[in-house]
Amino acid sequence: MTNKTNKAYSYVRFSSPEQAKGDSYRRQRDAAVKYCVDHGLELATAREYTFLDKGKSAYSGRHLDDEGQLKRFLDLVENGTIEHGSYLLVESLDRLSREKVNTALPRFMDLLNRGIRVVTLADERLYTDEFNELDLIISIVHMSRAHNESSIKGDRVSAAWTNKKALARSEKKPLGKACPYWLTLINDEYMPIPERVETVKLIFDLAIQGYGQGVIPRLLNERGIPVFGSRNRNHSGAWGTSSVSKLLGNRALLGEYQPTHIVGGKRVNDGEPVAGFFPVVIEESVFYQAQAVRAERRIHKTGKQSERFNVFQGIIKCGTCGDAMHLVNKGRPPKGATYLQCHSARKGVCTNGYLRVERAERVLREVLAKVDSLSLVQASEGQTMKELATVDGKMQTVNERLATAVTLMTEAPSSALAVLVQNLESEQATLGEEQQRLRELLAVNQVVSKKDFFAQLDIVSFEGRHAANRLLKRLGILIFTSVTSGKMPMQMHSVSAEGIAQFQIFHFESSMMMFAAQKKIVDLRVLQGEISVEQRDAAIRLIELRNDPSLIDSKDLVNRLKEMDLSKVKFRFNGTLPKSITRAKQQ
Repeated sequence: MTNKTNKAYSYVRFSSPEQAKGDSYRRQRDAAVKYCVDHGLELATAREYTFLDKGKSAYSGRHLDDEGQLKRFLDLVENGTIEHGSYLLVESLDRLSREKVNTALPRFMDLLNRGIRVVTLADERLYTDEFNELDLIISIVHMSRAHNESSIKGDRVSAAWTNKKALARSEKKPLGKACPYWLTLINDEYMPIPERVETVKLIFDLAIQGYGQGVIPRLLNERGIPVFGSRNRNHSGAWGTSSVSKLLGNRALLGEYQPTHIVGGKRVNDGEPVAGFFPVVIEESVFYQAQAVRAERRIHKTGKQSERFNVFQGIIKCGTCGDAMHLVNKGRPPKGATYLQCHSARKGVCTNGYLRVERAERVLREVLAKVDSLSLVQASEGQTMKELATVDGKMQTVNERLATAVTLMTEAPSSALAVLVQNLESEQATLGEEQQRLRELLAVNQVVSKKDFFAQLDIVSFEGRHAANRLLKRLGILIFTSVTSGKMPMQMHSVSAEGIAQFQIFHFESSMMMFAAQKKIVDLRVLQGEISVEQRDAAIRLIELRNDPSLIDSKDLVNRLKEMDLSKVKFRFNGTLPKSITRAKQQ
């Protein structure tokens, strides 16, 4: 027989958000307080002795898993923190378990055998370790009734939803008031909520402009834009990363309804989505452009954003060790300056020097003038870029769906999955052809007039810098930069596209010098008026010499260069070359 104490603990559980919105918690808590007053018990109120399972179903036994509060209560009993003879107050036995009797009864008995006195507040029945056969029979009847009721209720709800999903597919009949936050049900028809649709469009515009899902919520909150959903679901009443992320990936915006069901305790898709079920509130092109930008951010691991987008993010690398180069501030405003520095150099394991951001941006302008970048300044090419981003976003979705379908085929092959895989592979091939067509269309958009191009080029605004960064990433452009100091300080920038060398830029104090590694770059320099046709021949000869396998070492290359009239190859622009370079070329 266990010694009795006057300490009582309340266990409260409700299994659904609807119960949380209602009176369930207050009712169960008030009943516990009243019982303690009536029977001279002390109710534990400290937070560590409050046992509340919100949204955990006793029918599935989730309250007894490793994270359940009832499990925590049992652990405290086991280690002696809660003394034997203490009271556990529950509204009814079905709050402890609605599982089958052969599963629920041993757990109930375990509480009693550990000296815990269980009180059901609904009928004020006390169960102790001195139970008799009648107590046991009553508890079994309660548990059996609770399980059967839950089972019947679950079957009914499941059958009702199965019927609703069938009607949604066959007749596109609304599911009821449960619908996306930007819609409402009026006369059995889903209708957009205008102010919320405007918010949705703003979120997609910001995402396409390059703002991440961490920055967008802050902008929405600063503008005082109301968050979707009720206070019960969003206690802060503010936009957060999760809400924006879910919204950006929600295909219900395109009118799709994706039926789901529970498999192994997890919610999974139930068949293909139903197209045209909800009103379309976002254009397909806008939706997929946002997906393409989000995919790029994941691939290139774009991190925390500042008010002025880091246009060099993922583009510029250390020419000494190959590590990334990051923005660093030296000194305090207004005299302080911003530099690019090798990440390894910051740790003292690389010797590469600092590069002023202003100088790096001058080089970036020249790089943009040598790649297919007219889309940054011309509306027609900009439309092609948007079309390509849309196709890229569709391809991302198809690739993900195909990977999932192939995995399911491996686990449980079926004819329906085989057809789905075949259809997705066909769609993947079609999208691939469209990607190639649009890329070829953009590839002919060469900059002819650098003056006009630079006059229109925007690498100042957040949106302009993000657009330039996206373009260079899409083209696979990398800039490897080495910085030297001494009597003749210089920065050397080696530019490659998809791993193939394109050209080098040597940046001195007030001038630049370029050496092409591809004939198309030489031809573009002629087109842009940087070099003459005569200089073109010398520049192409220089490329051939540098690629000549018969040249054993650098001395051979130098001797061959001396045979050429280098005065014809003055790759200079943005000023004159330093005298030291001119003398070196004349030797």
